[in-house]
Amino acid sequence: LAGESPFLLGPPGTGKSMIARRLKSVFKGATAFEYLMSRFSTPDELFGPVSIKKLKDQDLYERQIEGYLPATDIVFLDEIWKAGPAIQNALLTVINEKIYQNGTHTLHVPMKCLIAASNELPAEDEGLEALWDRFLVRVVSNCIENEKTFYRMLTMTEMPTISVSDDLLVTDELYSSWQKAMSNIDVPEGILLAITSIRKALAEAGKQDGVTPFDYYISDRRWRKVIHLLRAAAFLNGRAVIDYSDLLLLYHILWNKVECIEPVLTMVSKAVISDLESETT
Repeated sequence: LAGESPFLLGPPGTGKSMIARRLKSVFKGATAFEYLMSRFSTPDELFGPVSIKKLKDQDLYERQIEGYLPATDIVFLDEIWKAGPAIQNALLTVINEKIYQNGTHTLHVPMKCLIAASNELPAEDEGLEALWDRFLVRVVSNCIENEKTFYRMLTMTEMPTISVSDDLLVTDELYSSWQKAMSNIDVPEGILLAITSIRKALAEAGKQDGVTPFDYYISDRRWRKVIHLLRAAAFLNGRAVIDYSDLLLLYHILWNKVECIEPVLTMVSKAVISDLESETT
């Protein structure tokens, strides 16, 4: 609902694609696009084929986007890092600015969320940093660990169907009004100070031996998106102000490698507890 794009890290068969399909059912009249990337994937397969008629009759290079990513509300791209440079470059503006350049026309895509998934993180030194930076929320999706839940999955005869009553569906008008309301959520000084503490901790962690600067690097763009996500969390919890509980979302945002997850969890926890203690003393 914040309009940000999450990345799911996990092995095959852990329900990552099902999440995207379920999200579609939340939005009224929503469309979905799902694609498994490979080294041989072409822009035509994601953004639509080039219109031969327009190319022949009007000398215009435009794609027929209906039914493809630029005309879809919810997008799921599996094995995202296998995409070639042409696809990656187009995704940068689609994810960040929600626009797609179709020939001479700049289109505002209706996409509310692009969910990407892979069983690995982007390889270093292959120019994937900019695309990786676009995925604000990063979640590890592992196999079921609880035995009781695992048994329930084994004995299910079929997947349960999800039906959302019409009065609970999120319309485009409601979605737009929520986006505007989120921008009015206040960011108190205590939250900003906590973020400063976390930024300093990240900078110190990046100076440790055996750590590359990118391991704990968070761009200004991501920090700005962080605030938007925290505002969304506060709004959806019926508050007019961001509070410290919203900062716990940073567990899923500030890591770039799996090895960084535990240190980031510690940094965020310490900053939140330290600021809470200072407010109560």
